[in-house]
Amino acid sequence: MNTNSTHETGSVKDYFGNLFNGIKTTVVGMWITFRYVWGVKPVSIEYPEVREVLPERARMRLFNDVQNCISCTQCAMACPVDCIYIASEKRPEGEEIKKTSNGQAIRLKLTQFTIDIGLCCYCGLCTTVCPTECLTHSHDYEFSQYTIDGMKYDYLAPDVIAWRERIVKV
Repeated sequence: MNTNSTHETGSVKDYFGNLFNGIKTTVVGMWITFRYVWGVKPVSIEYPEVREVLPERARMRLFNDVQNCISCTQCAMACPVDCIYIASEKRPEGEEIKKTSNGQAIRLKLTQFTIDIGLCCYCGLCTTVCPTECLTHSHDYEFSQYTIDGMKYDYLAPDVIAWRERIVKV
């Protein structure tokens, strides 16, 4: 009978020891959480008024400066998801051959340059093969659309050509 009373005493002692240990570890955990919640200044920004500075090599919306595009189709061939649609035709005989900003001759007339940004994986392969460096990743990250069809950009359209003034550093 003596062994049962010590067993019960040990059980009560273990119970209160476990209870104390649970309270102690909870307080320690809450203290750590308290330090991180109240000890760190908030890092949120007022988005429309304050914009976050992006890294120099950030890859956002693709932009093609069609004034410097020579219609070589290297970007479309390098694209792993085939999201670049490009078409061109020969310039008529006797028409003046234009030059790019770096002096390269534009022998073909660009008739279509469309990129489906909904398919794009932002790998940057198309920008690295462009010989005139007219296809670039811009720092423009505000291009959400309501429909997936709105993610196809025709770079020969006047509204898209107007992006040039704010994207290309001339």
